Amino acid sequence: MSLLYYILLAFGGLLVIYVLTSWFVTKKKINEYNSTENKLETFAQGIKSKLSLWVFYFSGGQRKNILQNSVISILSFLAFFAINVSYIHIDRLTFSIIFVFVFVMLIWKLGQRRNRKIFNNVFPEVIQILIAASSSGAGLLQGLERCGQELTGQLGAEFRNIHRRLAIGEDPIAVFDESYTRYPYKEFYFFITIVRTNLSKGGQIKEVISRLGRVIADSTKMEKKKKAMTSEARMSAMIVACFPIGFFIFMKFTMPENFEFITTDPTGRYVLYYVFGSVAFGMLIIWGLMRKST
Repeated sequence: MSLLYYILLAFGGLLVIYVLTSWFVTKKKINEYNSTENKLETFAQGIKSKLSLWVFYFSGGQRKNILQNSVISILSFLAFFAINVSYIHIDRLTFSIIFVFVFVMLIWKLGQRRNRKIFNNVFPEVIQILIAASSSGAGLLQGLERCGQELTGQLGAEFRNIHRRLAIGEDPIAVFDESYTRYPYKEFYFFITIVRTNLSKGGQIKEVISRLGRVIADSTKMEKKKKAMTSEARMSAMIVACFPIGFFIFMKFTMPENFEFITTDPTGRYVLYYVFGSVAFGMLIIWGLMRKST
């Protein structure tokens, strides 16, 4: 009997070990599946967010500008394509790929710069409007509504959209997260953190907004000081970058034989590509140094 008892006990222990092992293996597979699914979902959301932001930059924050800007872009492509066929003679497919890449990056960079400039110019008015609204006894939603009414341009439209969505009961986290993707700046992040905290827990928003306004003013002064210190170096880099382009145009009219050599002869094109490639590489180095210094 004792032997049978030990056999049953051993069998039960092995059964428990088998069940636990199977459970851990199944759990691991489920977690791996969820992890892969989450990564794919995050990647897709990131691509969608970047695409929406690019369209936002391309249209200048106004959907009605998409058609107009699209026509201008097509005309620009045709003009550069004609210049390439007449003078540069790059393969048409290669030229189209280069143009699309440069166009996408140019819209992205110029859109970021324009967006930042608009934000820096208009956002201090948002702070002042909210301070005035809180001083008069108005609530936070009323202050946001007043921002949308008194501000013009794309930032005014942004606050009108924020107020409209909050007024109909949408989740403040989703509303402000979507707005932050269009204005991913630390000042706006602090602002929406203050607003979300006030909406959920209440509190004296006037004092906090006033402190944020002072911090933004000090930060703006510091940025202007940095730009003033590096303005001479940036201007020198732009002048140096214009030399090859100016000389290229000058060669067209004064040395047509040499111009034909570097634009039509395969060996001459290597010289042309080297010149413009080295200038572009040098500008990237200068741009990187400027970013590190500021």
